[in-house]
Amino acid sequence: MASEDVRAAIVERIRAVGEWRRDRVRHDPGLGTDLRQRRSAAGIDELAAYITQLPADDDRLQTLHRLTFSGGTFDPGASLLMELGRFRFFDAIETCEVFLDRMTELAAFDRRERGEFGGPQVPGDEPWH
Repeated sequence: MASEDVRAAIVERIRAVGEWRRDRVRHDPGLGTDLRQRRSAAGIDELAAYITQLPADDDRLQTLHRLTFSGGTFDPGASLLMELGRFRFFDAIETCEVFLDRMTELAAFDRRERGEFGGPQVPGDEPWH
């Protein structure tokens, strides 16, 4: 997969997460009064724009490609996906630069956790392998 495609796939998923955040506000009037919802959606949009302007060969993008892609799709694990949806929800001043570094850490965590739902198992006793 070309580096530009990696970046585009990551941005596409991040934008979908931002749309999910906006849909929550539209479909639940009670959430519409919570400024964190709108701030998070705007922050997610800013994160997508930030990633778009990065060099396609940025090491963090390559790390995300290695750890989170399934075929040509950016498929983040549970921890990374949850934090993407909460970008700037609790911390209004979190920068895109710092969060992208955190994304790679979360991707590595999710990779280690994949398939170890009950923690590390005795060799040969992993029913999902």
